[in-house]
Amino acid sequence: MASLDADRAEIAAAIHRHKSNGPTTPPPTWLDRDEILARISFASWLNRDIPPLDRLLGDLLTTTTRMMLVAPTGLGKTNLALAIATAIPLGADFLHWRGAGRPRRALYIDGEMSERLMKQRVVDAARRAGMSEENIALLQANLFIVNRADFDLPPLNTEAGQQYIDHIIEMIDGVDLIVFDNVQALTTGDMLDPVEWQKILGWMQKLTGQHIGQLWIHHTGHNEQQSYGTKTREWQLDTVALLERVELPAADIAFKIRFTKARERTPDNRADFDEAIITLADDTWSSERSTHVRTAKPTKLQAADRVFELLAEAIAIDGEVVPSNRHVPPDARGVRLDTWRRYCEAGCISEGDPDPVKKAAADRKAFWRASNHLLAARRVGKWREWVWIA
Repeated sequence: MASLDADRAEIAAAIHRHKSNGPTTPPPTWLDRDEILARISFASWLNRDIPPLDRLLGDLLTTTTRMMLVAPTGLGKTNLALAIATAIPLGADFLHWRGAGRPRRALYIDGEMSERLMKQRVVDAARRAGMSEENIALLQANLFIVNRADFDLPPLNTEAGQQYIDHIIEMIDGVDLIVFDNVQALTTGDMLDPVEWQKILGWMQKLTGQHIGQLWIHHTGHNEQQSYGTKTREWQLDTVALLERVELPAADIAFKIRFTKARERTPDNRADFDEAIITLADDTWSSERSTHVRTAKPTKLQAADRVFELLAEAIAIDGEVVPSNRHVPPDARGVRLDTWRRYCEAGCISEGDPDPVKKAAADRKAFWRASNHLLAARRVGKWREWVWIA
């Protein structure tokens, strides 16, 4: 009893000290009326002096770009990303994108390759860029590569991981572009949970404020037409590029690059965001801006996987506990069938059609076909109007 009384007395003393000292967090600093109007009025925006884009590789990559490059495993996204990271320190053109014309600094963060494989890829990228003495000197001064084998790097969706990279940036006196290869290898947690990616957003915006461009590399899932995981991952990005398989047997690497999001695209820079066929053959990169190349169409199984991913996304954002009964697992989270269908129709699950009536009919047909496949495979549970992941 004496011990309990002592604990109560200590708690009471702590509460008294807190009340006496006041809040430890200072109140926000409020702007006065003139300062607010100077930032939000229409006139202030007309007169605002905005610096021009600081281009690194055409309008595709600038020092404020937040871009994601999405591709199936084994298609060549790391080779492409390293080629881009090598062009930046040289200020050189790459493929059909114009270089900065002067050396800029790039940091490549690799989360999964072995030391041996990383060295091989780096040497390959440098050779293809041209191993002149001048180029070697520029790469030595301006290209930095972090390999997971060398560092005990915490996940980047943690404060510790972000501080680790901040420290590296400070030690090398700043960079203009960071390539993150790749999302799965450099973060932790459930890739279908939007909360895990949200932990990166504040840091991502901080890097933008420091004028550090970002290129995030990410995988597709079984559906090679879509990045793996929640679509919310793309909301804070300026540009999303999808690499698709093409049939060019003579090339070592071949894919089509297609931009599913291009916030900076304008009539003047549209060519930077055109679809293009990119190949690596005879140790040389080349591109052809053409859409008349045969690409692999998604299979029925891939369509079902996409609809399954959209169910996970709907539950993550709008899900609730399904009413309990003998047909439903305890505490199962799900959504109503109509909500799932709306997510799928917004997620473009059918081939595009210029006629909106035909497009809506195709979406409905694709949804029912895929959802019935998932129910039959018992990947999804259903009771009345409710559905959940089984």
